Amino acid sequence: MSAEPSTYLTTGYTELCRSYQSLHEFRMKLLGLLPIASIAALLVLRQESGPLPPEPMSFEAKIIGYIGVFSALFTAALFVYEGRGILMCHDLYHAGMALESEMHIRGQFHECDEKRNLPCYDTGFKRALAPKINNKVASCAVYSLTFAAWLFVGLHFAFHVDLDQCALCAGVTGVVLAVLSYWVLKALTDPPKDAKPAAQHSELSTQH
Repeated sequence: MSAEPSTYLTTGYTELCRSYQSLHEFRMKLLGLLPIASIAALLVLRQESGPLPPEPMSFEAKIIGYIGVFSALFTAALFVYEGRGILMCHDLYHAGMALESEMHIRGQFHECDEKRNLPCYDTGFKRALAPKINNKVASCAVYSLTFAAWLFVGLHFAFHVDLDQCALCAGVTGVVLAVLSYWVLKALTDPPKDAKPAAQHSELSTQH
């Protein structure tokens, strides 16, 4: 009888790890594909416009501009889906930590967290820098830069804004979006200050 709970826990832990890795792989593929597809689309638009840029406020210029506007909006919508993926990974991570604590093992969810508590990060700048390099930073940077690139196209061709002003506006918007989106995701995924570690939570639930 004592082997049954262990079997159930092992099966559940295996499936959870599989779901966690599959979700990570999908997000990484999407994260890599988005800028490549955007650059390819921009090159196609450039070729379709001919050897010379279209005349300002012409039909061709407006078509290219509004493609840029809607592509920027599509990028923003896609980031919402990416945010959902980050939250799902966060939930699976904490579920994995709870299972590892209950199984009395130290697996990937204890050893490979974003706090980077491994001994190799104990020296000076590593301790400060390592936790800052994470999937939320990468996602916010890639999606915000892609949004800014399409916004640049939309502002210049659809609304005939000067190139320098386009670059400034798109760059500032991209930076603001990156910082804001990172702050929101961090606020959603950071544990409360009075939260108990997963191991303690598991022990308390077992006692009850």
